[in-house]
Amino acid sequence: MGHVITFAQQKGGAGKTTTLANLAAAWAAAGRRVALIDLDPQKSLTRWAGLREDPAMDLIDSRDYRAGPDIRAASRSHDRVLVDCPGAASTLLDSAIRESGLVIVPCQPSVMDAWASARVLEAAARLGTPVRILLNRVPPRLGGLEEVLDALGPARDRILAPSLGNRVAFSQAMITGRTAPEIARRSTAATEIAALLAEIDDILAAA
Repeated sequence: MGHVITFAQQKGGAGKTTTLANLAAAWAAAGRRVALIDLDPQKSLTRWAGLREDPAMDLIDSRDYRAGPDIRAASRSHDRVLVDCPGAASTLLDSAIRESGLVIVPCQPSVMDAWASARVLEAAARLGTPVRILLNRVPPRLGGLEEVLDALGPARDRILAPSLGNRVAFSQAMITGRTAPEIARRSTAATEIAALLAEIDDILAAA
């Protein structure tokens, strides 16, 4: 059985889909069988995958009541199943989290983003699914981090060690169906994705 990872965040602009896409491409390049399931109504992941047309990744059309069965089926034939999920509390979010071995919550370093993460964190806790917070779109000079950590409360212990910066390469790559490491192989963005990938792999291996 493959590992199912759901990416969810209630607040828009946190980089949920961008993070998922960069990790998906990295796992596919490493020889993993990758499935993408886009449950977000905006369908940004579907558009990115359509631009990319990558045979190493399977985009699975799923919605509503089919989400749970589709995720389970994908996990039987893929090494990584990455689910782009709507962040608002819903039965669809619960279905994805219930089938997942890990939930990633991208969070910009602001108090409002920390507050918005609460519903996903609460859902993961209620369903007994491991969850990690990814600090994303971090500016070069970050002030007030302690306020953000305070807003996260006990969940601050679940923050991933690697973070992703607010880098142009991430947004530029998405509009052409590529990833930051692909358009800037020796960039800081590429180093950040590699570090994030390694940490998530370690978490999955220890599960």
